[in-house]
Amino acid sequence: MAGVILFACAQQAAKQEEAVVETIAIAELISDPMAFEDMEVRIEGVINHICRHSGDKMRVAEIEGDGLSIQVMLGELASQFNPEFEGKEVSLVGVVKTRVRNIDALEEAHVHEEGDDHDHEDGHECASTAEAIEKMKAAGIDPDIAAYIEIISFEIK
Repeated sequence: MAGVILFACAQQAAKQEEAVVETIAIAELISDPMAFEDMEVRIEGVINHICRHSGDKMRVAEIEGDGLSIQVMLGELASQFNPEFEGKEVSLVGVVKTRVRNIDALEEAHVHEEGDDHDHEDGHECASTAEAIEKMKAAGIDPDIAAYIEIISFEIK
């Protein structure tokens, strides 16, 4: 029986080790966002702005360095944030996402095939950002990629 308990504890410890998320510097994330696309990461920084209009996003800046920042989409956790958190340090875990800011150039470079269901509205984004980036590069267009994080959990320090 003791062997079964010991084995179960070892399995639990292994699962906890798998759950450890690497802390990434904000500067590193925004300098090469595609390297982190869809990865779960931890960042630490200072909340320098919480959107008062929608309340669904904030910016987190480096504690030291050049003050570079990244946008964080709050999603279901938005109700747990308020403007009083501005200036406070935060540690958060989230999934890195990217978006193309030069969407007009993307539209020109992207050749839609017959039967394509894109409606070409403002704010249109292709289903696969990576695919869109490759098409822009092939057309000689700077993709101008911006990174953001979809938050999963956080801790105000």
